[in-house]
Amino acid sequence: MKTIKSLFYILPFFLFSCQEEMENNASLELEFIHKAGLENFEYEKIYQNEAGNEFSLRLWRTYISEIRLIKENNEAFAIQDSYHLIEPQNGNKFSLNLSQIPNGNYKSIEFYIGIAGEENLSGESIGDLDPSNNMAWNWTTGYKFVRMDGEFQDLEGNRRGVVVHIGTEANLKHQKFDFKNIKNISGEANKLSFELNLLEAFQNPNTINFEELSDFQFNNEADLIGENYAEGFVNLIE
Repeated sequence: MKTIKSLFYILPFFLFSCQEEMENNASLELEFIHKAGLENFEYEKIYQNEAGNEFSLRLWRTYISEIRLIKENNEAFAIQDSYHLIEPQNGNKFSLNLSQIPNGNYKSIEFYIGIAGEENLSGESIGDLDPSNNMAWNWTTGYKFVRMDGEFQDLEGNRRGVVVHIGTEANLKHQKFDFKNIKNISGEANKLSFELNLLEAFQNPNTINFEELSDFQFNNEADLIGENYAEGFVNLIE
């Protein structure tokens, strides 16, 4: 009987605490729009890169990790276990929903392209780090940060494979995006939109020519693609 009475008194405080936490926290949707230059990206559609290669993709996946939101006062809020696999699903879009973000005024967001920290080699299935996603080489090599599988037509008219599997610490690239204006994130219905531009992976600063090489794994040319996606590959459009 005493236990029931104790629960009777404790329950209202517990419910009030949960309600207060919900009122003080916000949710945020991150939308990723996949593009090829100015066009909306489509699987199996033929695009032309800066070197003049005509190519198409049947798979495009990108890992992002360690998402942080920076408040107006420079206080940083880190999203826990934020390891996310981005790929075109609804047409050329992918949405990611974040929760339990403290209400407040924020000035920027940052994350990594790739898997940051020990998790790259840990073998733990946190977030989207499930090996069944076919994005892991092994636990000594880590994950593929960016994966693109497709084909191109060479100068002789032959269809040849395009394999872009980029990983390793050298190709972990930090991204930071400042908001145009201070953004109040509170409650629900908060959203940020980004564009991922396929063609930027093969240009600026390095022009990638599939006639010379079309398999990018554990070679210097793979690192050149890493340099390309460090800047301009992902853009905040708010």
